[in-house]
Amino acid sequence: MSEPEQFFRSRWFEDIPVGEFHVFGNHTFGEKEIIDFGRAYAPYPMHTDFDAARDSLHQGLVASGWHVCAVWMRLMVTYMERYATGVRDGRRNGAGIGFRNMKWLKPVRPGHNLTYTYEIIEKPDKVIRGKWGIIRSRNEAYNQNGELVFTFEIDILAERRPDS
Repeated sequence: MSEPEQFFRSRWFEDIPVGEFHVFGNHTFGEKEIIDFGRAYAPYPMHTDFDAARDSLHQGLVASGWHVCAVWMRLMVTYMERYATGVRDGRRNGAGIGFRNMKWLKPVRPGHNLTYTYEIIEKPDKVIRGKWGIIRSRNEAYNQNGELVFTFEIDILAERRPDS
């Protein structure tokens, strides 16, 4: 087992430091993918029709903000599951309990490649149901030019060490 895998597998709430930073994935948005997602979940011309999108606010086809968010979720789950494999002590971490300040700052067009990151920014001094702590992280996505295009904060639960 590599050092990073061991690092993630054995941590309790108390072991997760504020300031910890991860780059957890990237994704290139394709034209067909943007249109398919748009047709299913955000049926507006700027997300579903290449020609009609030229007359939209963004003057071209763009990914729905929810598409950008859905890719974040898929990449985050995949990233976290890599480190959960083999955990046998019954601890559960990662249940989301709320998000705030979600912003889509720049359009994501076909061919754009986003890099997704998160940073632990706070651990509020609360105990939930006697055994959970709250980890607050800032999650961001940057395009291939290094421009911030998506950001939000999320609170997740992490199990506290029993003797804390």
